Amino acid sequence: TQLCNQLSVNVQLPPERGGLGGKAVYIDTEGTFRWERIEAIARGAKVDPDSIMGNIMYIRAVNSDHQIAIVEELQELIAKDQQVKLVVVDSATSHFRAEYTGRENLATRQQKLNRHLYQLLRLAEIYDMAVVI
Repeated sequence: TQLCNQLSVNVQLPPERGGLGGKAVYIDTEGTFRWERIEAIARGAKVDPDSIMGNIMYIRAVNSDHQIAIVEELQELIAKDQQVKLVVVDSATSHFRAEYTGRENLATRQQKLNRHLYQLLRLAEIYDMAVVI
C-alpha cells in the first residue's frame, strides 16, 4: 500500500523530477487507502497536496465482480482522459482469495483472475501507461 501511495504521487511529478506529469487511478480492494498519507507524501515531495489529491481517482472495489467491472469501464475513462498514466490495484488478488476458497473453486478463481489481469495488461499496452498490482 505504501508503494502504491508513493507511486500515485510520483506519477504526477514533472518528468524533470522523475514523474510522468500524469494522473492516477487507485482501485482499493481492502480499504487501506488514506488521503492523509497521500497528503503527507505530497508535502514531502514539496508539491501542492490539493492538486495531487485532485489528480487521483479513488475507487473502492467491494468484491471481485465489482473490481472486474471497474477495470472494464476504465478503458472508456482513460480514452477520454489521456493524462491517466498509472492504474493501481491494491490488492489485485484479495477479493478473489476471499470469495473463491477451497480446491473446488480454484479453477474458477484462476480463470477470473487471469482474465482480470489480462484486461489490466491490455490497458497498459493500449494506453502506454503503468499498472501496479
